[in-house]
Amino acid sequence: MARGIAAFALLLLLQAAGSVTSQTPYAATWWNAVFLWLFLALVVVFTVASVRGHGLSLLAGTLAVLVIAGLALWPFAVPTSVPENFGTPWLWSMINVGAAWSAYSFGARKGCLYTVIIGGVFGVVRTTPQGGSGGWLIAVQDATFATVLGLIICVTIGILRRAAQRADTAADQAIEQYAGAASATALSNERLRLDGLLHDSVMTALLTAAHAGSPEERLASAKLAQSALDRLDRQATEAPESAPAAVAEVAARIRFTVGPGTSGPLVNVTCESAEHLLLPADVVRAVFEATTEAVQNAVRHSGADRCDVSITGHRTDGRAKLRVAIKDSGSGFNPGTVSDRRLGLKVSIVGRMEAAGGSAKIITAPSAGTEVRLAWEGVEP
Repeated sequence: MARGIAAFALLLLLQAAGSVTSQTPYAATWWNAVFLWLFLALVVVFTVASVRGHGLSLLAGTLAVLVIAGLALWPFAVPTSVPENFGTPWLWSMINVGAAWSAYSFGARKGCLYTVIIGGVFGVVRTTPQGGSGGWLIAVQDATFATVLGLIICVTIGILRRAAQRADTAADQAIEQYAGAASATALSNERLRLDGLLHDSVMTALLTAAHAGSPEERLASAKLAQSALDRLDRQATEAPESAPAAVAEVAARIRFTVGPGTSGPLVNVTCESAEHLLLPADVVRAVFEATTEAVQNAVRHSGADRCDVSITGHRTDGRAKLRVAIKDSGSGFNPGTVSDRRLGLKVSIVGRMEAAGGSAKIITAPSAGTEVRLAWEGVEP
């Protein structure tokens, strides 16, 4: 808005350049110093400030005061013996800009009051020899025209400022709501991570301890419990994964975790990916944890002798796409019989992927094995 007012002022000054040149020699030195040179300097400063956006209100108010004061003092600064073609004071062309400056600085209502007052001042000056020796009828017509146009400008500025304020308020509220939603999402994700950790480590340790019958089994359950406590300590002290990783690197982590050395079925991990395809940090964490949990489910529950993990990643239209399939040769199960209180599928796999913006699908049936399909698509970091 300030830039528009500055451009409006410069345009009107350019149009009044001829009157400024012809009338300046007749005006008193003190008037020219304040209401010409200082005024022009402040117009330039206001124009520059309108680009930077600083100090505009004070400058606009000062310029508005200079316009009305300069117009009121014009008859005292110019002698009555002026040429017949002297014309109206050049400052008359700035009346509407003065109205815009006053509305910008003082508000629309005070700007309207300013416009009415300066219109009356101009009407009086217009009847003097220094103001063009217009009759009262001409003076009233010119003053009315300037006043009506100034009022329209002030009302328009008021409407635009209220609209801008409403837009700013709406933007602030949207940012606040987004920040709240982001905080809630982060908290929910951390809860999902903790729920998954409780299921993966703590529940396993508890179940092992409950079925331990021999000293060796009790010792093994104690080690599992200690491992679970260590993981909980790390959860409390370590920062979450903060760096993106390539699909091939994620596959290597999974292969290292579930590959050789893992008791149970043979686990085969394959990866096919576009070169240097990166995944966001939260996706890396979710895919790694969901995949390893799916493999551990096959190890613990399915009785499978083989588990294949297939990881594929590619780019399409500038977006990264990841697909992971974990398929075992075990006994399978009926998903409808799984209790809602069981967290293995709901939290450790499905919940983790959904929290990262992906999805998980479990395909299984009794005596048909189980296949877990993980999918994610998004912008590559």
